[in-house]
Amino acid sequence: MGGETHLYLGKRYRLKILKGDRDNITLVRGFFLITVNGNVIFEKIKALLNEWYIHKARKKFTEAFEKQWSYFQKIMPSKPRIQIRIMRKRWGSMSKKGLLTLNTDLIRAPRECIEYVVTHELCHLMYPDHNSGFYKMLGKVMPDWEKRKHKLELALV
Repeated sequence: MGGETHLYLGKRYRLKILKGDRDNITLVRGFFLITVNGNVIFEKIKALLNEWYIHKARKKFTEAFEKQWSYFQKIMPSKPRIQIRIMRKRWGSMSKKGLLTLNTDLIRAPRECIEYVVTHELCHLMYPDHNSGFYKMLGKVMPDWEKRKHKLELALV
């Protein structure tokens, strides 16, 4: 497990695992530095890393949402709620009731790709389908959305 690489915000970081007095993960000079209290067990490392990703996803997704919401708040009656969960086939979704769901794995993508997914889903508040109005709005809010979408497709294959 030590030495393998993992993505975070579009960059690869190698795992470096050390024994310590508490469980902790930090990013240090190109490494996920994982300190483990007790035995170094694969399942424990995986659980620590998943917990770290979820914590970072909440923070970064909320930041991206707030940044993108500034455009939509002028034309939308109410602010959507956000949830983060594992999704098998989608990066995000927007419910009719205004619940924005983002895939936990999206935290591995570059920031501009996260912003693209958030913006894409916010456009669904006005246009539930991918019709011409949807793409017109997406292009107005984020003129480079196609470039960002392509970068997302390449980043997490």
